[in-house]
Amino acid sequence: MKILTENLRMAELGKIFIISGPAGVGKSTVCRHLLNRFSGCLKRITTVTTRAPRPGEIDGIDYCFIDEATFLRYIAEEKFLEYVNVYKKYFYGTPIAPVLSNVRHGIDSLLIIDTQGINNIRQRFHYLALTDCIVTIFIVPENLGVLEERLKMRGSESPEDLARRLEAAKNEIKCAKNYDYIVVSGSPEEDLASLEGIYNLEQRPKISSSSLSYCACEDS
Repeated sequence: MKILTENLRMAELGKIFIISGPAGVGKSTVCRHLLNRFSGCLKRITTVTTRAPRPGEIDGIDYCFIDEATFLRYIAEEKFLEYVNVYKKYFYGTPIAPVLSNVRHGIDSLLIIDTQGINNIRQRFHYLALTDCIVTIFIVPENLGVLEERLKMRGSESPEDLARRLEAAKNEIKCAKNYDYIVVSGSPEEDLASLEGIYNLEQRPKISSSSLSYCACEDS
């Protein structure tokens, strides 16, 4: 790591749209459609994980799949904006370099983040004087029964995993009040319309970086 000090003058900073919600609520699907809708100005930051790919998932697109030893080395090298150990089983982390690069170049970033990780991001961006770049959105299910049916339809959870995810969902939903926006999930089309509305609203106006100085951490 190295510390770079920059004076950004009369440039527009990119925003960071953070999407959270319990497993099975449809985050990945609606985010994929949102990225297609705003492909010229919104880029997804691909999460790094130590879990194995699910059927149909593509390395580098859905997630970057790495082994635990490599993940721990990345932690030591401070390559993550945030990371969590989910269920004390798998690690998930957000690489810091592409996020800061997008911010500096006026490109908006889309992150799908666990509720555990968002406080770490807020703290890091407070330190970088970039708190106003963050927009947080929580997608909440209509009720836990609907969420349970969606998880069952995925067919990727054992009964034990299903029970654990539903219990985790109860705690995650309690965190929704800490987000800028809460979207009650309906159909994929309704969810996309809600996120489009939020995205368009947050673009007016974009943040000006005039007279802003900060220290940005980036890979050497």
